[in-house]
Amino acid sequence: MSKKTLTELPNRNIKSLAFMLLVAGVFLCLSIRLFYLQSVQYEANIQSADENRLRRIVLTAERGLIYDRNGTLLVGNRPSYQIVILPGEIRKMKAEKKEALFKKLIHVKDSQGEALFDSAVVDTMFQRSGWKSHGTLRILEDASEEQVSIMQERSGEFPGVTTVVESRRSYPYGTLAAHLLGYTGEISDEQLLLPEYAGYSSGDRVGQKGLEKQYDGEFRGEDGVKYVEVDAYGRQVRNIEGMQNVPSVPGYGMITTIDLDIQKVAEEALPDSVRGAVVAIDPRNGEILAMVSSPRLDPNIFSLKRRERNKGWAKVALDSTRPLMNRAVAGVYPPASVFKLVTSGAGLENRLVTGTTYMQKPCTGGYTFGARYQKCWGTHGNLNLVNALRLSCDVYFYQLGLMLGMERINEFGYRFGLGHKLGIDIPGEKQGWLPDSISFNERNKRSGWRWARGLILNLAIGQGQLVTPLQEAVLAGSIATGKGVYRPHLMKELRDVNGNLVGRYIPEKIFEGNMSESTHRALLAGMDSVVNHPGGTGKRAAIPGIRVGGKSGSGEWKKGEKTHAWFVAVAPLENPEIAVAVIQEAQGGGGSKSAPVCRRVMEAYFEKMHKKDSTEVKK
Repeated sequence: MSKKTLTELPNRNIKSLAFMLLVAGVFLCLSIRLFYLQSVQYEANIQSADENRLRRIVLTAERGLIYDRNGTLLVGNRPSYQIVILPGEIRKMKAEKKEALFKKLIHVKDSQGEALFDSAVVDTMFQRSGWKSHGTLRILEDASEEQVSIMQERSGEFPGVTTVVESRRSYPYGTLAAHLLGYTGEISDEQLLLPEYAGYSSGDRVGQKGLEKQYDGEFRGEDGVKYVEVDAYGRQVRNIEGMQNVPSVPGYGMITTIDLDIQKVAEEALPDSVRGAVVAIDPRNGEILAMVSSPRLDPNIFSLKRRERNKGWAKVALDSTRPLMNRAVAGVYPPASVFKLVTSGAGLENRLVTGTTYMQKPCTGGYTFGARYQKCWGTHGNLNLVNALRLSCDVYFYQLGLMLGMERINEFGYRFGLGHKLGIDIPGEKQGWLPDSISFNERNKRSGWRWARGLILNLAIGQGQLVTPLQEAVLAGSIATGKGVYRPHLMKELRDVNGNLVGRYIPEKIFEGNMSESTHRALLAGMDSVVNHPGGTGKRAAIPGIRVGGKSGSGEWKKGEKTHAWFVAVAPLENPEIAVAVIQEAQGGGGSKSAPVCRRVMEAYFEKMHKKDSTEVKK
């Protein structure tokens, strides 16, 4: 053996030993890692495996239905297919896999060669998945059967994408009662920050207007949850039993105070080409029987898929006639000569006049106050209070207003809810305005206008205040009953899915509407004369066999333009059951234009009531 061979032998042994140590080290690391995974991370790994195998599906509760007072369906639900991404699964994907999925989705086409998905929508939802771990994010709403079948057939290509069925609101009568019913829409990012939407998630659909918004919590119900097993492609294989599946609980259904038949007549009587409103109310308890705002809109557009919904929204939002506004509760107008009921009531309550009192100066076509000559719409001669109401003589009320002052006039108006929100159970109600010297100066500070006594001439005849059609209906009804002001409302009953009563609206008196018996009689006599005297300004509201009372008004709003046509009516005057207020913007005289609308609404009411009475007698 050479000297060289003897030298290499120890080196070879050292290398072998080093290799063996290296191998032993690797096995030791693997053993430690195996121990760590099997023991220390056992629970976490089991949970991760279950998450890959199991899928948690939220069962969205059916929204409660809405009916008219007789049980006719006004708002229902329809099934709607949604193609969604599961943000929890998208978040787990590596960047390259997520990018590949995105590209595949935006290149999917239907049988006509049209892209199924909007790339901007898919991109937005992928970005949102970065901060949302549960639930779903819609990438295609209201998917057709063809679109659903395409995605199901190719489901293996789209991990983290699935199809769900949810209900969308359906309004079977289209524009009918749209403003009071409202509509639903996807919750906005701004709404999610509000405390009243705590517990809601991105993608949830909530009430956005009308009853849908006011009673969203009652309609919403309680979502459930179930667990299903999925395969490697994310497809559902079977339901998993014993996983604390929770069924959804449908929301409460609502019986409203609305009478569909009366609502239909009111909508037919007020053309959609005219801006205005109709309110019919039962003054004995505040139940709204019909409410119309014109121009109308179809709430079904807010249940369509995103593209069609955006088109519909843009159309109504940019419409100069403002169809989104509920003029019945949010439209504010000068009350015009309807306000003469308030001026009369103030004079009677302060014992400055009676129903037979004549003013010092007869109506010769106008009235001189200082250097100012204020015209009347006619020449009426010498009149007492009742006849002044019948003919709506401005000169009579100029003088009565000066005798009273605005404080006493406004005080009588406040008794019946003017200048206040009445608290109706839909959002957006305006409170109107009854001006006095302080509020007038504050409101007109920038223009430099100051209160002057001569303003009372205009205000005494209702030119300058602001009221809503709802307030006018409540005013007329509560003056006629003499039994106070009841809060107007649209909810009558709430019932669960089995029809069990869970809530009922209790009529609430919000103003006493107090006045003396003599004041009450004089105002009733004036309202009676307006409609039933041959020379009354509201004779077009008369109904044979039923004693109707009312008051007309023509509200000035812009020089050179036709006046707003007001009319309020109550019937039967001896025991009021219905009060109606109608306004038509820029249509002229209230007695000629709006009184016939009031008559048609009241005729529909009494025709229905007579049929009901005769049916009950036969039974």
